[in-house]
Amino acid sequence: MRVKLSSRSTKIVLLVFILVAFVTASLFVFRLKSLQLISDTSMQNIFEIQEMYAQTLQTKFSDQLNMLEAQARYFENVDLNDEEALKKTITRTKGIGDFKKIGVVNKSGATTSTEGKNLSNIYNKTYFFDAIKSGKPQISNRIEVDENLDPILTLIYPIKQEDSVKAAIIGTLSYDVLKNLFAVSLFSGESYMYIISADGNVILCNRDKKRNLYNINIYDLIQNSAKTESEYVINKIRADIIKNQSDFMTFNAKDSYKLFAYAPLGINNWYIISVIPYSYIVQKQAAIGFWVYVLLGAIAFTITIFILVLYGLFKKNTSIEKDNERLTIANNQSQTLIFEYDFSRQQITFSGDTQFIFGTDQKVFSIDFIRAEYYKRIHNDDKKVLTELLETIKTSLPDFTGEFRYKNFIGNEYIWLRISGSLLDKEEGSGKKLIGTITNVNSQVLHEQELKSIAERDKLTGLLNKTAMEQQARAVLEQASEDQKCALFIIDLDNFKKVNDTLGHLVGDMAIVDAGKKLSLIFSEKDLISRFGGDEFCILLRFRKNLSTETITNIITEKAQNLCTFLHEVYFDDNTAISVSASVGIAFFPENGSTYNELFDAADSALYKVKANGKNGYKFFEKNA
Repeated sequence: MRVKLSSRSTKIVLLVFILVAFVTASLFVFRLKSLQLISDTSMQNIFEIQEMYAQTLQTKFSDQLNMLEAQARYFENVDLNDEEALKKTITRTKGIGDFKKIGVVNKSGATTSTEGKNLSNIYNKTYFFDAIKSGKPQISNRIEVDENLDPILTLIYPIKQEDSVKAAIIGTLSYDVLKNLFAVSLFSGESYMYIISADGNVILCNRDKKRNLYNINIYDLIQNSAKTESEYVINKIRADIIKNQSDFMTFNAKDSYKLFAYAPLGINNWYIISVIPYSYIVQKQAAIGFWVYVLLGAIAFTITIFILVLYGLFKKNTSIEKDNERLTIANNQSQTLIFEYDFSRQQITFSGDTQFIFGTDQKVFSIDFIRAEYYKRIHNDDKKVLTELLETIKTSLPDFTGEFRYKNFIGNEYIWLRISGSLLDKEEGSGKKLIGTITNVNSQVLHEQELKSIAERDKLTGLLNKTAMEQQARAVLEQASEDQKCALFIIDLDNFKKVNDTLGHLVGDMAIVDAGKKLSLIFSEKDLISRFGGDEFCILLRFRKNLSTETITNIITEKAQNLCTFLHEVYFDDNTAISVSASVGIAFFPENGSTYNELFDAADSALYKVKANGKNGYKFFEKNA
């Protein structure tokens, strides 16, 4: 007997040993794999962040250069040798973009600021020679200091006259502006980034938030901080910069191992370099490892409990009840209720968490109680859904699905619910029971509504676009009753093309945005306000049925006069001023048209009459006019 017990004990010990060895080996492999996975993921995140910053800086510099380009145009017809004319023109360029200072530099390198003062000569600056020689904008390849010893970065844009570069306009960006673009805490504040020039000169660094780091050599930093292999790292980075390649490596610094990633920035042959201490990877892996151990313990505990539960279920023969319980838990998590409506008892039974809809754990309700207590929580615009459900039951249709907004008991806010049901146990055309579900679909519906709003809106003004306007206006007019009054406005901005052609599309876009804002002030949220494209707008007004024709005419006249007054605007630059006004055509529904197309044609005809009579006015459609 003792031999048998000893043999059994040996087998158990051996089994436990094998199990422990297997778990230990699995955890060791897991640690290696997770370290590699976290490292790869971190590198991927770094490159994505680098790309994001590259796009941010490219956009920033592009915007600033575009502003300098716009200012350079002011000097295309100015006699650059006339000092008074030059100073008079340059003083008008104050306050654009994020520039600290703006100035005009002639081909000898002499610079005049926006205050009309002479600045330091930049004849010996590489970016100045490159701009004059190539006729293309340039950015200085290192941080400089201005007369106040403040660090700056210089942007320069050539001024061309008669197809040759005669001078250039320069703008200086404060180092603080650049640093703010680069101020970010990555990987729990343990990572930092550099922007360097092709020769290793540091342009920006976000490592030290309290001081500025620039015009130091990254290769010197690597050599001073390296524990071993600094020459290999430096040579590898230099070779990749020459080839315009991205890469990453592990760098053995004196304080710790570091992950070192670099990629082209797309500006001035600059590179962006990111550094992550390898200890960060180890810490993340340790944190994951901890939760893995917790998870393993939880799994072991869960398995033990599960075995005991199965044993208990087998003993008590209650597996069906437990399955129903699991289904209820799943429904609670997804906020789905299963219901059964018994027609003979006029009673509804729910399965699932009823708290989020009814504010109680009660599962059985009479239909009269539902109508009295909860019907009022349905949004007024959606109560027709339950009417359609009752019609489905009445006509014995097999299935029904509808969505409605309901003020729930958690947060007391409207959420979107979807109700679906099927009739069962039919006898002589009438159903005995309705089985169905009520599901919380709020996030799905809101996402769909957001996508719909994006598709329906004009990108520049935020007003309805032409397609959405036509669809919604047709729907309004088709549903309008015989005594419903509506009015359609078509508005055309006079001289808008001249604004675009003379002052440029930026000013033209500003004029369109300005007009859109004024339309939103003149008309109400209930009106359909749209931009058809270009300089044409369209508005549909709906009036209450009890308003008299005289009142409606007075309202329309007042709005038409406001349109002509508020849309009259003058846009100008130093040389040109252009007056923009509005021509407005108005048609009434149903007098001037019973369909959208007829109404639009009538308003368009009235607009044409205004244009023919000198613009800047409004006119109601007259059939025989």
